[in-house]
Amino acid sequence: MDLDSLENTRRFPLQLQLAPMIDIFVLIIVFLLKSTIVADVSIVFPREMHPPMSKSKDSLETFPEVVVTETELIVGVIHENINLADLEKLGEARMTDLKNKVEQYAKAKDEKVRSQATHVNLITFRGNSYKNVFSSVKFLRKIGFQSVAFIAEGEGQ
Repeated sequence: MDLDSLENTRRFPLQLQLAPMIDIFVLIIVFLLKSTIVADVSIVFPREMHPPMSKSKDSLETFPEVVVTETELIVGVIHENINLADLEKLGEARMTDLKNKVEQYAKAKDEKVRSQATHVNLITFRGNSYKNVFSSVKFLRKIGFQSVAFIAEGEGQ
């Protein structure tokens, strides 16, 4: 076999096509910019409440606030104040009513933030018992809140 008789099937060197790649990157950037939600985060603590100190540098996302006092769970987004001693004793009809309120709250939100409507920020004071916090989180999950973020005061190190 004669090597000189073989033709080079490649006549043109391989070139990188930049125009389609630029189009794809522009689409990705536009998608990311359109899907970003920018909001000012401000949480006002009640005067008598002193949350635990935080050493985290993570930023806070804006979600509805739930306040746990020594005796009460205050879920402002569904306009409910519930005695902590009664959380375990609530009847099925009352639980269904609270679940419906959470669902209505989520459905009333804009489509862009609807998926985050079932996230809440839990605020409590440093001296609150673990039992109160745990029963509050358990209750919030039962009525339909999917994620609970614990809020602490202080600056990151």
